[in-house]
Amino acid sequence: MILFRRVKATAAIGLGIAALTGCTSGIGAKGSGAAGPDASPGPLGSDSGSNSNASSNGGVDGGTQIDATSSNDGAPAMVDAGAAQTTAADAGIVQPADAARASKVLIYAVTSPRSYRHASIPAAAAALAKAAQATGLSTEIVGGSDATNVVDPTKFTAEALAQDGAVILLANDGEPFGYPATQEIQNLSDYVHNGGALVATECATDCYGGAFSAPIYNHPPSLAYHMLLGATFTGHTNFAPAKCTTIGATPSVAQLAPAFNVTDEMYGFKDFAVDNQVVVTCVSSTDPNTVRPISWFREIGAGRYFYTALGHPDASWTMPMDANQPSSRLVEDHIIHGLLWAMRR
Repeated sequence: MILFRRVKATAAIGLGIAALTGCTSGIGAKGSGAAGPDASPGPLGSDSGSNSNASSNGGVDGGTQIDATSSNDGAPAMVDAGAAQTTAADAGIVQPADAARASKVLIYAVTSPRSYRHASIPAAAAALAKAAQATGLSTEIVGGSDATNVVDPTKFTAEALAQDGAVILLANDGEPFGYPATQEIQNLSDYVHNGGALVATECATDCYGGAFSAPIYNHPPSLAYHMLLGATFTGHTNFAPAKCTTIGATPSVAQLAPAFNVTDEMYGFKDFAVDNQVVVTCVSSTDPNTVRPISWFREIGAGRYFYTALGHPDASWTMPMDANQPSSRLVEDHIIHGLLWAMRR
């Protein structure tokens, strides 16, 4: 397990976030001003130099900085909300007998008005559905195209979630369940704590109070949402070549090449959960002294969760991310195995 030393965030983080374009564009245009295919516009986010960096003690060069920060001093940045959860029966939560092993996967790719929508979402949704179906799973895609990109809180009622074997939050941004979505977020948290499987990618960590969604909506952040996802997006490097390395031999990286190159944005995070088990780190050529946690997993109550920040270029969803490494396919070598692990399959 990779643990990141908790350090107090500096005032510069707040200043950086206020000026950040980050994962998103102020007008929600797809790829406008981007440095590469589907790159989020804007300069390096607040995670470049202004964030306090925490060093790694497991599997990463101790002389290089790991960009994962905490906003607390001497206390865990995130607390597993499962400690305060009642049982499913006590809470009246609707669950099938074995929610974690049900076959239906909800691929929810909604981005709310004014938030940034990655142009790679349709390709990503199609690739994930194809890979899931090849393993015998069924899928429902919501918001996988511009025409169907409509906030749908009905997918996050306890009754609706009870029908899902897994939920994939695909590159969501803004407030994708509506606002304030207090009950919907609680339902999703309950679903995972009581045996459900959750997978999230890219800007899902920016929703409900991340670096961009907070200022454009001027709403307070949802602590419950970010506790569930295990981190909060603070910004990213420019779209550029990067070197990635896998850690360990867990299912989500067992098929990946141990080291591979990508051309992508590299996210930075704050409030990084101490129980996140990092499986992929990357170093951007634009910030060569910072090793960034990019993919991780964790057990949450009786459920499981997997996250990756990779996947901004369309081609990364259909071709190897590294042309020289066939075993660098984002879906077939990485995400699908994270999904199956989360579903206990």
